[in-house]
Amino acid sequence: MNLAETLGLGDDELVSFVGAGGKKTAMTRLVAEASERGLEAGYTTTTHMPPPDLPLVLADPDRIESSVDDATAPIALARTRVSNPSRVDEKVRGYQPATLNSLFDDAPFDWLLVKADGARMREFKAPGPNEPPIPQTSTVVVPVASVQAVGQPLADDVVHRVDRIERCADISAGERITPDVIGQVLAHPDGGLKHVPDDATVVPLVNKADDATLARQATDAVSTALERTSRLDRGIVTSFETNRLTAVT
Repeated sequence: MNLAETLGLGDDELVSFVGAGGKKTAMTRLVAEASERGLEAGYTTTTHMPPPDLPLVLADPDRIESSVDDATAPIALARTRVSNPSRVDEKVRGYQPATLNSLFDDAPFDWLLVKADGARMREFKAPGPNEPPIPQTSTVVVPVASVQAVGQPLADDVVHRVDRIERCADISAGERITPDVIGQVLAHPDGGLKHVPDDATVVPLVNKADDATLARQATDAVSTALERTSRLDRGIVTSFETNRLTAVT
């Protein structure tokens, strides 16, 4: 299963991940695939993140390039640690999108992988008023959702920002989430397409399709997204647990 090939990545990419339900796992997979290609990868965020299992470089924005020069990729980059983080033992604060635009332009990495959204460990989300902070030099944007939200009620313990999902899809709080609802949000200008740079390739990814039933539901969600906008030409169904990766066109 090769995620990079399915995303269509070349040798010089800034890939931003938004949404919920698999951003960190997908980014970790791309770090491994970069190494297999002999490419150097950097892993960072425009929000907060638990540090991945990589060497961590902490650097102020004005010193990031010199700090990177002294490190051997793959590495994780962050500005500082977050004091007393909630929900996890450790968390770091990332950079403004403009800082990552400059970092990518100066090309210290072949692939710069960016967690450009937070989801409070939920399965599904739509972005808030000032979200997501996507670097404008992103070459690929991957809106992510977990198919395991299907069948669950639209409620705060399942999704992040119930009211925003209501604005993007034909659903009200308390109603059951369907594959169609996930697809509607992924394709919506205020959902998966929000703040996406005009020149970026957009590839939605529906994750946690851990069995045949979930895979069918995830495929239905991606198909709905493809039907609702010309901005997408393909999507991906994944289960990183069972090594499933299927392109949907």
